[in-house]
Amino acid sequence: MPQNVALIRDVPLLARLAPQDLRALASRGRVKSYRTGAVLFREGDRGDALHIVVEGAVRVSVLSSAGGEATVAVLGPGEFLGDLALLDGRPRSASAIVLQPTKTLVVTREDFRRWLRERPQAALALLEALSLRIRRTDEQLADVAFLDAAHRLAKRLVALAAGQYGTHIRGARLRVTQAELASMLGVSRESVNKHLNELARKNLVTLGRGSITLLDPDTLASAE
Repeated sequence: MPQNVALIRDVPLLARLAPQDLRALASRGRVKSYRTGAVLFREGDRGDALHIVVEGAVRVSVLSSAGGEATVAVLGPGEFLGDLALLDGRPRSASAIVLQPTKTLVVTREDFRRWLRERPQAALALLEALSLRIRRTDEQLADVAFLDAAHRLAKRLVALAAGQYGTHIRGARLRVTQAELASMLGVSRESVNKHLNELARKNLVTLGRGSITLLDPDTLASAE
């Protein structure tokens, strides 16, 4: 499926794949389109497919034992989700909700595992991508320990933009609410509102209804 190959050949997860391995994976997948608010899967669901985000954005969240919800990531083009359930066969560990019109390449668990068995070298690409995700989680934990809310917010805005737009993030417009940012950072919405307005006063961002535009990502990224 040449069209599917064109959609996923620049995905970081797949960047190190040999062309024949990429074509084999693309041939097993199908592109699906989702409207804003659509549910890719719910926490606890059976893990039956891998999703590679082709365009758009997906919010990943988990539930606490008390019933509260926390956003753990917002994933954009080139990111993937649903991989853990495919590998260990356990239920989904998080929910995935579409934030804006989105397309994903969907590969079923059976097809994905068959692809890995037939092409063991391809497993290295997956391991590298998983290790990067673990490093990212470690960095976020360090930020919680050592950075205040204002600096954590600045770094998270840049990370979200990079996930959706790659390296060209000056002027990037994020479709994310203050409540979602508060959930990601583990702070109150009031705290996020205060720090966003401070960033706006410094002309680092502009604030819209349900959106944030990055005017000076370099300064935001240098937050320590």
